[in-house]
Amino acid sequence: MTSLVTAVTHSQLIGISGRAIASARGHHFVVDSPLTLGGPNEEINPIDILLSALSTCATFLCESAASEANIPLNSVSVDVAGDFDPRGICGEPVESGIQALRVRLGLSGPTEEQAQFLADAFRQRCPVYGTLSKAVPINVEVILQHKTI
Repeated sequence: MTSLVTAVTHSQLIGISGRAIASARGHHFVVDSPLTLGGPNEEINPIDILLSALSTCATFLCESAASEANIPLNSVSVDVAGDFDPRGICGEPVESGIQALRVRLGLSGPTEEQAQFLADAFRQRCPVYGTLSKAVPINVEVILQHKTI
């Protein structure tokens, strides 16, 4: 039998139009709505949080999988890009969701084969990837970064 863990977050407006405080496990951060929705747009927005969840999960999983498999890993950098039509959040009759995601894993240290192993570990083990990949296509690109002198 599988044991599920429940993650819980909370968000509430704080008296400034388009600004909320988000909380998770006793940690708090400010989230702004974009200017198009009347927000101050000075802090990260919900799309930024979603993309950051995917990029940080990829970063941590590559680090963990490399350690478990004794793969040399000097650095990991992950870029995530998402395509969406911003008119949807303004109420226009267009698809408001993200249409595609692109993940670029920048890895320094592993061989090409080891880098593919880490990319596969990310695809198989990341709960954020697992959830989002059921909703939209996600292209994962691995870039081996070599040290330059």
